[in-house]
Amino acid sequence: MRSLNHHPDWHNQPLRLSEEEIKNPRLAIETFFESYHLQEVRQTLWNWMVEIVSSSRSISQEGQQRNDHIYFYEKMEALVEAAFVINQRTDI
Repeated sequence: MRSLNHHPDWHNQPLRLSEEEIKNPRLAIETFFESYHLQEVRQTLWNWMVEIVSSSRSISQEGQQRNDHIYFYEKMEALVEAAFVINQRTDI
């Protein structure tokens, strides 16, 4: 699987979506929520955030870095919730 790639052709482009998922992103949303429940995602995101902000092995030593990670966490949680709502509305 592809991950972080600094090649200019991939800048700001999907790296994990298949060609089919690029054509129909709902497929990725459906697959995600078939694999994970919303509360499970929240718990995993929270665990990651706590590890980043409070662990002695933290990658965030500066206060601003910790604030940036908290902000990112909040936005990721909101994004997952929005995808969840979209997925629920189209399943009905």
